[in-house]
Amino acid sequence: MNKKVIDYSKKIDSIVSWLNEYLDTTGSQGIIFGVSGGIDSALLCAIANRYFPHKSLALTMHIENSQEDIDDAKLVLDTFNNVQNINVDLEKVYNTFLKVLPIGLTEQSKGNLKARLRMVSLYSHAQDKKFLVCGTSNAAEFVTGYFTKYGDSGCDILPLVNFPKSYIKECAKILGVPEKIINKKPTAGLRPNQTDEEDLGVEYSIIDDFLLGNFIDNKDLVQIIKLQIDTDHKRKLPASPLQKGKII
Repeated sequence: MNKKVIDYSKKIDSIVSWLNEYLDTTGSQGIIFGVSGGIDSALLCAIANRYFPHKSLALTMHIENSQEDIDDAKLVLDTFNNVQNINVDLEKVYNTFLKVLPIGLTEQSKGNLKARLRMVSLYSHAQDKKFLVCGTSNAAEFVTGYFTKYGDSGCDILPLVNFPKSYIKECAKILGVPEKIINKKPTAGLRPNQTDEEDLGVEYSIIDDFLLGNFIDNKDLVQIIKLQIDTDHKRKLPASPLQKGKII
């Protein structure tokens, strides 16, 4: 069977067209997003650089980030310098916050706190400029719930959410994302030496195969379905007694 040829340029065009239409529909002035040094936010930055140079703002929001992530975020912003960018120093805010929270927070809880502080920063700048907060989650992250509830999932729009990780990489190549970023091992950067695939228990390429309807081993299928079930609440509105949208 011949492998389906995918026109990634058209995929990019579809994102740009959707963003333009949504901005017009909502009367928003532009988009704002965080740049972490990873490929997903780098792709969004590349799109903004080419298609929304005067209607976009990128924030770097370092909290205990590795020097590699800091350098990679700078590389992205230097490469796509049509995008206005601001660095928001959240280190002191984060450390102050920890003092009023329960002692002995897990590393996961601390990581979620970092993501939620970044969300607050994005919305503060967005409201000031009448911009929409752009999330950077891709299809693999969304289907497995690999995001922080009310953190990096706290956004107005998710333009990359129907793109498997393989699509992200190919589109990044077209738009000139540096090879170092494209080939970097995916990490949320929320704790030392953390990688996405170790957290997920399955490789992104396998999740992509699942999303695209290709064959995967049963053990991987079981793991992906477990992730879906365990994180189902993240993809829904908060549970309530409301039925069919009726208040009473």
